[in-house]
Amino acid sequence: MLFQRSLAARRAMLLAGTASAVAMSALWTLPAHAAEDEVSPILIPELVVDAPEEDPADSRTFAVEEIGGQPARDAGELISRIPGVSAGRRGGHGSDISIRGMTQDRIAVISDGAYVFGACPSRMDPPTSSMMPMSGDSITVRRGYQTVLDGPPAPAGTVSLERADSADFAEGLSGNLEGGYESNGSQRYASMQARAVENGSYIRGFFTGRRADNYEDGDGREVRSAFKQYGGGGEVGLRYGADSLLSLSMEENHVVDAYFAGAGMDAPWTATDTYRLAVDHNFAEAGVFKGFDASVYGSFVDHVMDNYSLRTPGMMTMRTDATSDTRGARLAGDFAFGAVEVTLGGDYRRNDRDAVSYSSMMAAVPPTTISNYTWPGMEIEDVGIFAEVKAPLAEKTDLITGIRTDFVSVRATKADVLPGGMGAVTARTLYGTFYGVTQTDQDETNVSGLVRVMHDFGDFSGWVGASRAVRTADATERGIVRAPAMGGGGWVGNPGIDPEKHHQVDMGMEITRPVWKASTSIWYDNVQDFISRDIARGQSGVLVNDGVSSIFRNVDAELAGIDIAAQWAFAPSWRIGADIAYTYGENTTDDRPLYQIPPLSGSLELTYDVTEWSAGSRLRWAAKQSRSDTSTATGSGLDLQETSGYAVIDLFGTWRLADALTLQGGIANILDTTYASYLNEANGFDPAVVQVNEPGRSAYLQVNFEF
Repeated sequence: MLFQRSLAARRAMLLAGTASAVAMSALWTLPAHAAEDEVSPILIPELVVDAPEEDPADSRTFAVEEIGGQPARDAGELISRIPGVSAGRRGGHGSDISIRGMTQDRIAVISDGAYVFGACPSRMDPPTSSMMPMSGDSITVRRGYQTVLDGPPAPAGTVSLERADSADFAEGLSGNLEGGYESNGSQRYASMQARAVENGSYIRGFFTGRRADNYEDGDGREVRSAFKQYGGGGEVGLRYGADSLLSLSMEENHVVDAYFAGAGMDAPWTATDTYRLAVDHNFAEAGVFKGFDASVYGSFVDHVMDNYSLRTPGMMTMRTDATSDTRGARLAGDFAFGAVEVTLGGDYRRNDRDAVSYSSMMAAVPPTTISNYTWPGMEIEDVGIFAEVKAPLAEKTDLITGIRTDFVSVRATKADVLPGGMGAVTARTLYGTFYGVTQTDQDETNVSGLVRVMHDFGDFSGWVGASRAVRTADATERGIVRAPAMGGGGWVGNPGIDPEKHHQVDMGMEITRPVWKASTSIWYDNVQDFISRDIARGQSGVLVNDGVSSIFRNVDAELAGIDIAAQWAFAPSWRIGADIAYTYGENTTDDRPLYQIPPLSGSLELTYDVTEWSAGSRLRWAAKQSRSDTSTATGSGLDLQETSGYAVIDLFGTWRLADALTLQGGIANILDTTYASYLNEANGFDPAVVQVNEPGRSAYLQVNFEF
């Protein structure tokens, strides 16, 4: 049934509700009036920046420069500092984010309106790794399925790097230069952004370069994590008519010589090129039809990984050459019927992934024998049509409803191409061996929708929503091929896998007072046909029972969680803030914990801020995670261990040397704590540790000049 819950899920929701009630009750009883009497009203820095007032607390926009901490090695690491977002790492570059206990293609990652999908089958290059935060102005995070307008459904949420409207910048030339250094790993970087604006039209350019050596964990162990990254791009925009805009942008990002402690190979080369043409048209004398927006884009990723360019190989050399090309378009019109706002439109997205793996038993460099067509020409095409309506139900109550239908077509163009080597078989043969399915051409019609009510109660605002999000399987889940070899297991996608159906309900509230603010949200997700990676044991729909091969199958699952954030300006120039997030996940088909669910975690921050300078400390913590799927005998084994809790303390400060010149610095992990995120990969280089550890103590300094 849609909302049938296990006893464990009901207990999790009860605990979440109790924690929320206790936390909000405690905040409600803060001495608000006394604080207003004893402390002059203070403008509290918002927990988020530029978020529309009507947005609930689980949809937030952050200015890039206001996401604190030491210089982030990539956008994934930066985004993981946002409340409610976690990340796992396998090295220094390529942090893979998690929202509401879900990762990979369950999260939509959009960079200035364009989708990018990584080209590494092992996710050395998740989509966030190709984003350049300095190329944008803000990052929006929407937790859960909140709109049908963002393209094919992503049930975990959406992360979007966005650029500010040129109207927000002064006429003429402006921009900024930034550079920094971090001691642990000798990370150094520089970036530049410049723009020229005249009568609303503009041209802007940006460039960034970053490199880092291997860092050390808290025990002084060297972690294989070095990389080099550089990139840049530009955008031109023509303002015309009734504040309408035509824009063209392109960017290029290269990651070179990326070392990975948590992978069997390194990545000597990854290149991403992205192009976008867009128009946002508003009618000067609009009637019912207010305007429209249209865009086309393309993102093209080339990736090379091997086990010999950056490390000493064994008897076998291996290399994989992979590409991921995404093309898309969108057209949407905005209509107004009195106070009712309607958006109608459609979008198109096609992702082509191809990966060819080579190997040599004689340690030849480079290897020339094709061992697998790892992604055998996977083509996934999605055509979507959507409608979303926002209407006032009462003076302080708004209703948002949306529906979309996605028509999905999948092809595997190399399913019948035979690789080299003894005993080689085609992808289609392996699909038949593992699942009894040989039909690789698949078509789906998926219907998703949502309803959301938001109400302003005066002292606080609240919302409640329900949604259905249907996610089709990605190229790996549906078609990856790594044939079993030398007694080892294979890794085979399932071309007949059913799409996931997420049925979510969430509710929350947000309170804002003169000197404090707080928000909380509770959510529950009942998933039918969750696409689970597992070990082949002859389960339903799986014909192989070797106990070692990785397969994909549909199971039912439940997820639930709670997010709380608060901030209090308890004295002039002083403020304290905290956030906490908890996620529960259960594979209800197999009665075991869902894998890769981060533990209870959060942060606590104390800041003193005056005009010329600011200083503060931050506590980052995570509780023990004992709900793990670690068994390779009875489970998936995708969780490496039950992790213990940790607490890490950072110090940070800012000195405004002049109106245009700012110096930032601090010490991250000042106690040199040794710890690993629960989501981190296994460390294949150091037998003394299980997972790739996070960096130990590190001092950093950054300077920013605006002009």
